[in-house]
Amino acid sequence: MVALAVTTLVGAGTPGTAWAAPGESRGDATAHRSTGTVVVAKPNASGRIETVGTSTVTVRNGTTVQQVKAQIRAKDDSRQGYVVADEDGEEKRSGAVVDGDRLQVTAENGRDRFTYRLAINDPHAQQKDGVYWNKDLYDDIDQTVNANTPVFNDKRCDITSPKYARLVRRATEKFYVGNQAGDPAEKTSPLVARSQEVWYYTDAIEAAIRDCHESGGGIVVVPAGGSRNANGAYYSGAITLLSNVNLHIETGAVVKFMRNKTNEYYPVVLTSYEGTDLYNFSPLIYALGQTNIAITGGGTLDGQEDMWNWRPWKKGYWGEPSVENKSLDAPYGENGILNDMNFRDVPITKRIFTDDGHMPSAIPVVDGNTVKRVPPPSDAVAMKSTFRPQFIETNHSRNVLIEDVKIRNTPFWIVHPLNSQNVLVRNLDIYSDKTKDFEATGWNNDDGVDPESCKNVVLEGNRVTTSDDGAAIKAGRNVNGRLHRAPSENLIIRDSVYNNDNIGTYSAAVSMGSEMSGGIRNVFIEHNEFGGPGLAMILKIKTNSYRGGAVENIYLRHNLLKAARSAMVQLDSNYSETVSFPNADIFNPTVRNIYIDDVDTAPTMTPGKTTFQFSSAASRSPVENVYYRNSVFYTTSTLQAAFNSNKNIKNLVVENVRYIDPSSGAETVYNTTPLNLLDQTTAHAGDENVRLTDDPDVVNKVSSHTFTVSGKVDLAAYPGFVSGGTVRIFVDRSTTAIPATLSPDGSFTSGPITLDDDQYWHTDRHYVAVNLFNGININTVVYPVEAT
Repeated sequence: MVALAVTTLVGAGTPGTAWAAPGESRGDATAHRSTGTVVVAKPNASGRIETVGTSTVTVRNGTTVQQVKAQIRAKDDSRQGYVVADEDGEEKRSGAVVDGDRLQVTAENGRDRFTYRLAINDPHAQQKDGVYWNKDLYDDIDQTVNANTPVFNDKRCDITSPKYARLVRRATEKFYVGNQAGDPAEKTSPLVARSQEVWYYTDAIEAAIRDCHESGGGIVVVPAGGSRNANGAYYSGAITLLSNVNLHIETGAVVKFMRNKTNEYYPVVLTSYEGTDLYNFSPLIYALGQTNIAITGGGTLDGQEDMWNWRPWKKGYWGEPSVENKSLDAPYGENGILNDMNFRDVPITKRIFTDDGHMPSAIPVVDGNTVKRVPPPSDAVAMKSTFRPQFIETNHSRNVLIEDVKIRNTPFWIVHPLNSQNVLVRNLDIYSDKTKDFEATGWNNDDGVDPESCKNVVLEGNRVTTSDDGAAIKAGRNVNGRLHRAPSENLIIRDSVYNNDNIGTYSAAVSMGSEMSGGIRNVFIEHNEFGGPGLAMILKIKTNSYRGGAVENIYLRHNLLKAARSAMVQLDSNYSETVSFPNADIFNPTVRNIYIDDVDTAPTMTPGKTTFQFSSAASRSPVENVYYRNSVFYTTSTLQAAFNSNKNIKNLVVENVRYIDPSSGAETVYNTTPLNLLDQTTAHAGDENVRLTDDPDVVNKVSSHTFTVSGKVDLAAYPGFVSGGTVRIFVDRSTTAIPATLSPDGSFTSGPITLDDDQYWHTDRHYVAVNLFNGININTVVYPVEAT
């Protein structure tokens, strides 16, 4: 079983956050001392500190309290206070620290605090972990994000202060309360509009952000109890963050975002929709090209999305247009139009979508390290949008902190770091359940946290309940991803709880793709708990032949799966394409290096499931290097069942995996035995014999388009293969195996293989795949070939 540490890493405060002490007056950009509580290690002769991560300081065995204090310093060199305490909170003034002690850090301002866990480094950890964990890379990610976590001058701009009071104005919020028929099942019945007058705070918030930014940085405070609205909420349109500013929503404060779907409240900005870049409604909180930014505090951000507001654009009910329309000549912006722009690589500055199809006078573009506003291209044509905005998006930004806030009622994806580096998302309370209204399924698109084309990201201590994927890692769709996006790389997801309530979908706690054409690599998932009646699996990897890119180096360990409707891990290399374009599926989907270590299910696990849902993989590009060990799975099924329909996997390694029948207690232990080919697989064309190599960078040349192959299974490693094993041979994209004859000595010979160059996907090579299996002992060897 997995012991979670979600609450043990959190102290009285958190890095980068600040609030006014009781009785303190809130000035306008009044200078105070630093709020920074991020610590780093300074050079020290003792060298006792190994790493400093976002939540943990790792030290050598025998390190004393005095040595820890001597080697720690504030990231911004402010004067901090340090106390070492044991697990019970009692201060330790001397002696050696032990694993689980705490370093309590007090900021220079005397109020803000954060607690780091002290851990003892195990010098043999990497040796024990073997291929299942990359400790050096994990530590490097953790240290990099910690060292770049923003801290702020303790200079406060309170949006309710007299300086900003004149900017608070009355505004009319327009929204919908139902349809004219009074019955949502009448899907063509138009929506019924209402309006109300509210006190509108966007101008005050943005003025405070600008003042803090221009004065060197600080805290923009949204205080509890300061709103003029009767319900105590601050109504706002899109909020745009600027460098060196922390937007702090105090505990008890609520920001409600206007339901007016117009560019007056949500201006046209550079953003993306499902992996395709475009100009569209601003996310509710947005940053473009900024450095050192934060959204913090214990308050609530409410997007006010519901069945009648924003959501109708998903399906096009009640007289609204549908984003799900796949027409390539629709008169408004929807999936077909946007995916066609992606396919044709229309310049991003010409992908402009507005509230009513008008052309904005200027659009923001990123030019190196600056953001400029320029006129749209003269030949650009704007269209009306149905693309719902993300809740929080940081685009082309660095050193981002998002923590502690509650997020509710999102129009679309919730937290979306895009093209950003050094991102820390911590201690969020995210709840989105779109199953309670008419038609309980199919309304999702409320992914919890979606790092896209980002580098160095830590997601920790979050509680996420959604109707879609809890954390969805992405890297752009198709042409847009391959040409214009960086990969998503170096991510840590830990110490969190991910739940899903939507039993009508098959969403994962963590997904990778399907928009992943820029590539996803180096993802660490540990010490999490997963469950909920709608959760399909922990990890879903989604790609297809339209995508390109690769998903690789994915590490899961010390996690607990309480319930899942499908499996623990889904591997899908033929995920459905939103809008398919003829002959564009020319890429080989790549999924490799998946490591699962000490990932258990609870006895409450949904009965009859198995570890893998191996939905699809191409024989020419099998899923490669899947390692699975030291885990317990409660089920009435078997591990073999995962591979009943799809066996296109290369190098499946299973070590000490126990399946337990929850009703009888019967236990089955699984281990694999390698199935290898001896180095003599040969292509035969007439009198020519060409020994084949499976090096993907080498194309084996044969003199004829028709030939046979022969080879031999290594019976010394697996002597029982001939009695129960099978050899299958596949060519290119065919799913029909070429007949093969298996002899008692383990040798095999194929029937005739014919290469067809007259294929839209053919470039410089064909593929011959030899697939071997006997139960869970499976391997696939792929030989690139070409006829000369």
